[in-house]
Amino acid sequence: MVFNNPEESLARIQEDVARAEARAKALPLMQEQIAQVRGRAQSRQRDITVEVDASGQVAALDISDEALGRGGRAVSRDVLDLIRAATIRVREQSLAITTELLGADDPIVKLTADQLTADLEGTDQSGDLRW
Repeated sequence: MVFNNPEESLARIQEDVARAEARAKALPLMQEQIAQVRGRAQSRQRDITVEVDASGQVAALDISDEALGRGGRAVSRDVLDLIRAATIRVREQSLAITTELLGADDPIVKLTADQLTADLEGTDQSGDLRW
């Protein structure tokens, strides 16, 4: 974008600086809030529960004795599906925090939204999951 006069150029620079300062103030708070985010998913039978942290790492896994009766392969499949579902929850919460603190037009918001979209497109939500 080319400005024809120095006042326009100065105004644009001042806007950019103000936006950068606001973003710099918001980033530590955003990181702190996102670090606390947890995503949780539970099987329809309520016999398997998974919780992931903001980085997508499994923070908790509970498999009841009843779930084991369905067989190892079924439980393994359910656990992986629940991890994906919990990760989507984390991405949704992270997107909400990021949008609130940085604004919808921020590049970090776009990146977070793109990650959520990719997660949603790669997930078969027809399984036996309860979100």
